[in-house]
Amino acid sequence: MTAPLEPSELLLAVVEPTRLRILNCLAAAPLFVSDLQAILGLPQPTVSRHLRLLKDAGIVRDTPIGPFVVYRLRAGTDPGGRLLRTLLESLPHEEAYRRERGEASSRSRQHASTRTKETALP
Repeated sequence: MTAPLEPSELLLAVVEPTRLRILNCLAAAPLFVSDLQAILGLPQPTVSRHLRLLKDAGIVRDTPIGPFVVYRLRAGTDPGGRLLRTLLESLPHEEAYRRERGEASSRSRQHASTRTKETALP
């Protein structure tokens, strides 16, 4: 398990606008890379690169589901985790973040069940 980030390290990891948008979406629900691509309008390599940085920083975690990988926020009660929660709770006050978070929640409900059914063994 990754050691908790210090608040200053956490802020450095999330300061990039695309990573902040990804975290905003993951605050709504666990998502696949393709969901993040569709919501954010970004190419797969860009989304994957940012997810890798967030995973290496210990901010997100991934779970393989068949041929897919679902990403979610890593829960933390340490100072960095509390800071991240506070930051993410403030984002929906901005219209663009609220819209992306709503779309993330919707896509998660629609696509997660479809993909897990597709990968189920007969």
